[in-house]
This record gives sequence, structure tokens and C-alpha cells, in this order.
Amino acid sequence: MKLSALYKPKNNEVRLYNIILPIWMLVIFPGSWIPVLAANFAIDSGLLLLFLKLRKHDNIKQKWKKSIVKVWLFGMIADIVGGGIIFAAGMISSELLDDRSGFSQAIFGNIWHNAGAAALCVFCMLLSSLLIYIFDSKISFKKAIDDERERKILALLFAIVTMPWLFATGITVGG
Repeated sequence: MKLSALYKPKNNEVRLYNIILPIWMLVIFPGSWIPVLAANFAIDSGLLLLFLKLRKHDNIKQKWKKSIVKVWLFGMIADIVGGGIIFAAGMISSELLDDRSGFSQAIFGNIWHNAGAAALCVFCMLLSSLLIYIFDSKISFKKAIDDERERKILALLFAIVTMPWLFATGITVGG
């Protein structure tokens, strides 16, 4: 699939079709940034507050304040890294390689139609999850939670729950 297959110009208008990554939807629809960022912040906040309460931590509000912005930002960075790899692989396959296997078409459509696209997607989900774990255990929770074991448990929880699960779904924009 060539890059021209991703868009169809009509009267100097560019329409993008079959983009899989939510982060690229944010570029296409800038107004969606605020709800997406707010939803991510709410999910991260809820998960952090629930963990702190269930594990009977003291000073929950202070611990939340010390870590939530870092958790949220590093989670977005980890998702962008994974999503960027998927997008770049699809573009490279489309533009530079003879894509007879349907890899790039699967990347930009339904990843489950191509084993290579599915494997790349799962790899990028796991990579993003690993980055979330590293960022959270080494940076985000470092000042808020003194016990290293608790930091690692919380970082693992965030890595699993906030993994970019949407990478595994095909998101069609347009027709």
C-alpha cells in the first residue's frame, strides 16, 4: 500500500483513512486532545488512589500529588513510543518495500489480518508496558513511596492496567 492509499485528495481536501493509532487521531482531530488527556489522567488518578487506599497508605493525597503528573506524562510518552514504532513500520512497509504480504494494509486497518502486523503490535504493547513499569518504578513513585517493593508492585499494576490496549484494535477514521 502506498502513502497515497492512506489519503484521498478531493478539492484540495485531505482525508485520512484507516489510521490505527489513537495518537494519530489526536493529530487529525485536535479537539480530541482534551478529552483523551483528561480520560487518561482520570484513569491514572483512580488507579493510584485505589491502590493507595487498598494498601492502607498514609498521606494518600500527598502521595497522589507527588506522583500523578509524572505517572500521566510518562504513560503518554510510553504510548507514543510504541505507537510511533507501529506507525513508522506501516509507513516504511508501504513506501519503501513491496508490500505483497499486506503488512502495511493490516497496520493501517485490522492488524489481526497479518501475523507480522499482529506480532509487531503485541511487541509494541509490551514495550510500552515495560517503559511504563520502568518510568513509574524508577521515577514517578520514587519520592512518593519509600518502600521499593510497594513501588514495584504499583509500577507493575500500572504497566498492566494502562498498557496501550487500543493498539490491538483497528480504528477506522473516515470510510
